[in-house]
Amino acid sequence: MPSKLHHIGIEVSDIAASEKFYTELLDFVKVGQHSFPERDRHIVFLQLGDVCIELLSGGEHTPYQAPPATQCGWKHVALHTDNVIRDIEKLRGAGVTITMEPTDTALGSRIAFIADPDGTPVELWEDT
Repeated sequence: MPSKLHHIGIEVSDIAASEKFYTELLDFVKVGQHSFPERDRHIVFLQLGDVCIELLSGGEHTPYQAPPATQCGWKHVALHTDNVIRDIEKLRGAGVTITMEPTDTALGSRIAFIADPDGTPVELWEDT
């Protein structure tokens, strides 16, 4: 049986822009890449702590559309931080779309949401 999460795949329209977003703004580190020219597919692996995301690109893309709240399936990726407010202000200054301002939750956390270059939701989570 599986023992841990290996990676999460995210389809992107512009792999260079997404790589820059995740590495320069969210501190991921590039750990690998590969191309499949015969299929017009390119992948980049990015690591943050024990979490790895796989950016996939190639061919035509349609913009991200949030599924209805009642639809089953993945909704977002959450990244732990020690200061949501500081990070949101840094990201706002870099022109990142903030989709939910920092909010304290009943779970003893502070959260906020941003959109990656394709609009995919990314949550920032701080234990308070």
